[in-house]
Amino acid sequence: MKKILQIAIGIVALGLIIVIAKNALFTDGDTQFYNDGWAAHEKGQYELATFYFKRVNKTEYPDIPMALGSSYLELKDYGNAITNFQEAYKNRKLYSNEDFSKILNSLGYCYLQTGDLNNARYFLQEAEKSGNPNSKRNLQIVDSLEQKKK
Repeated sequence: MKKILQIAIGIVALGLIIVIAKNALFTDGDTQFYNDGWAAHEKGQYELATFYFKRVNKTEYPDIPMALGSSYLELKDYGNAITNFQEAYKNRKLYSNEDFSKILNSLGYCYLQTGDLNNARYFLQEAEKSGNPNSKRNLQIVDSLEQKKK
């Protein structure tokens, strides 16, 4: 009985070693960078997230522009955020309605931060039409800024 228990424990341990080795040895670089990028993003390490996301093949992971845009937005690097969110915007079919609504609102917010109120209004109105809950508040800010210009 003791020998059977030892064999069973040995088999389980061997299985664990194989799984760990498979993940360590056979995970391609894009997958590793993609996973590390999201891990860094979730921890609020946005510079590190952009480091990893920029190394991912966009063909293999077409949602990378949204991830990069989000990271740049958190870093207040609105120019790079706009560039990446625009790329995501052009590939609307790759995203769920909820994610696309976030892209629209994020684009509007970035344009707002750069002072481009016309583009800000356009994207925030599109976000509002798509049901984004934050776009209304951002549109009110655009309205306020436009009133100050008059």
